[in-house]
Amino acid sequence: MHLRSMHSFLRSVLAERKRKTMRRFFNGKLTGRRRAEGRLITAGLGIALAVAVAAPGFGQGSQLSFKSVTGQTVNIADEKKVVVLSFSATWAPLASKELPALQKFAETYSGRGVSVYWVSINTGKQGARNFASDADLGAFASRYGFKLPVLRDPDHAAYKSLNLSALPSIVVLDRTGRVALNHVGFDPDQAEPLGDVAKAVDGLLK
Repeated sequence: MHLRSMHSFLRSVLAERKRKTMRRFFNGKLTGRRRAEGRLITAGLGIALAVAVAAPGFGQGSQLSFKSVTGQTVNIADEKKVVVLSFSATWAPLASKELPALQKFAETYSGRGVSVYWVSINTGKQGARNFASDADLGAFASRYGFKLPVLRDPDHAAYKSLNLSALPSIVVLDRTGRVALNHVGFDPDQAEPLGDVAKAVDGLLK
């Protein structure tokens, strides 16, 4: 096998292993060393693979519906705005770094027809691994300076419908609910860690 072909083959094998590990990690099916591997992959994706992916191949968001930690129902179809959804969890390695940046981002676009939400995929089943109550999530977001609505996706329905595979993932939807961008990861060492997201939002506001 040609060296370049061998390299591509090995990369595809490793990528598939990571995808399987992350699916089991998010579903709470990993323990011990494998769970530690899942956390490392998540952190690596957040720091090393902060990339923006164009919409084709990712699900549409117009039919998404969430419950907020205050009990309100948020239907994306009713927004009629540009919507930014940041999928994460309290146990995600970079959540504490991303939330302040997300708040600053939201303040930049305040009054310009942009809704920004933090979407937790923590389970809502008490006693289960990765459980967080509504109060827990609200307190967690507040602790790191996020003052906007916190939504829940405890069964990962929206996460799966958008074909996401890593945390954090930021999805930008246009005014019709169509996915305009999927930004994977968060690099706190970048001068503008949400620069790709801002660029996508600016394009939709023109």
